[in-house]
Amino acid sequence: MTTSVVVPVYNDPEGLTTTVESLLDQTATDYEIVIADNGSTDDTARVAREFATTDRVRRVVEDEIQSSYAARNAGIDAADGDVIGFVDADMWVEDDYVAAITERMGDRSYMGCRVELVGDDSTVARYRRATGFPVEKYVTEAGFAPTCCLVVHRRLLDEIGDFDARLVSNGDLEFGRRASEAGFELTYEPEIPMYHPARSTLRAVLAQNVRIGHGREQIRRFHGDRFEVRAPTNPRNYLPVNPVGFLDSLDASGSAVERPLWYGLACVQKWARTAGYLRARRRDAVYAPGYQESG
Repeated sequence: MTTSVVVPVYNDPEGLTTTVESLLDQTATDYEIVIADNGSTDDTARVAREFATTDRVRRVVEDEIQSSYAARNAGIDAADGDVIGFVDADMWVEDDYVAAITERMGDRSYMGCRVELVGDDSTVARYRRATGFPVEKYVTEAGFAPTCCLVVHRRLLDEIGDFDARLVSNGDLEFGRRASEAGFELTYEPEIPMYHPARSTLRAVLAQNVRIGHGREQIRRFHGDRFEVRAPTNPRNYLPVNPVGFLDSLDASGSAVERPLWYGLACVQKWARTAGYLRARRRDAVYAPGYQESG
């Protein structure tokens, strides 16, 4: 196979169906889809098995480590392609996605694609769409591409290895920085769109940010020699979001009533990340130094 597409999934049969159906409807012919099931306990396993009855799709299971990065690693191990794209279960792509990533990789080894958020008209979903998914900024300024839109070449994996399966979040950041430190160029491709449903409830947004905060503590614990993580006593962890910077980050949408609400959501997001960070640090103080959380 020229190209493999790895789809990590955990307990999301509807999202998996959306993603795999879009990946089956491709103009390319020389590719495979690897569903990496992270030990799902609902109907996801049945859906994955049904898709895997076709020649195009294979299913692997990672049920020892509860981590999306562990699932992606299982998908990498099973994949035959030289080009490996990652698409999260619940996303969808255009019918030329596989052909495009195969062609655009060329001599590249690491590439992030454009992500467009799609959602309903709720306040939270509109906020998420307005703040966007700035992949280009992540790649050029922060040194990583989110794994949901990442494409890599096998030669990069052969040199730097897989994702750190211990991390519940920020594994894409650690992986991207490792690629950059090894001398690989990180690139952004705006001409390959991918579509991601915007989180539409406050609960979902808070859960995501608590997980991100947890990942921040894991980065400090496992990779503190390579990353600077703000100390928990730093007052910046608890201050509101900079309102000027926040307004600059928004697109042109949003009414005079909505924007203050969105600013409040941004502050709550930040404090949820801090809460996840502090909770993980407390766990770190309780368990032995060699302890590895399952996520």
